[in-house]
Amino acid sequence: MGILNSAINIATNAMNKDQKVKKEINQLPKNESDLIDRRERSEKLIHNKSLMSSAAAVVPIPGIDVTADMKLMSDIIEEINAVYGLSHKQVSGYSDEMKQKIVFSAAKTGSDFIGKKITKGLVAVLFKTLLRREVLKQSKWVPVIGQAVSGTISYYMMQKLGKAHIEKCEKVARELM
Repeated sequence: MGILNSAINIATNAMNKDQKVKKEINQLPKNESDLIDRRERSEKLIHNKSLMSSAAAVVPIPGIDVTADMKLMSDIIEEINAVYGLSHKQVSGYSDEMKQKIVFSAAKTGSDFIGKKITKGLVAVLFKTLLRREVLKQSKWVPVIGQAVSGTISYYMMQKLGKAHIEKCEKVARELM
């Protein structure tokens, strides 16, 4: 998994350089336009990660797609949290009062990810949701068409995960504005 992680990190860094992604440390969105800007940045991030997932799904080596998806899901959640100022590192730098507000708002939203460090255990929970998809992805053994179907499903699932997480982060950020 080390080589695959390195390849994913290199691809991510290359995409981030092209987009000139700016990182805001310890800043929550201040207004609606800031929130819209962060949503757009997050959607670009999701699109790029979804393309990587789709590319990994097309490779006809068993297990590569699942390993790549686990890494990409973890990255999507961590990076979206950072875009909204809700990563574990950022939250730990806030005042105690702000931490309480974030934890309360995240609990109310029902998010298991906001303000928490992503652990292998959380990724394992996400992995279970992939099992349904994996049954469909076994169609990859049917040449060309199966690979196209597998890549499309992979792209769609990454998009769905990312957009759901953006909604949760936005809801928490709105409550904190």
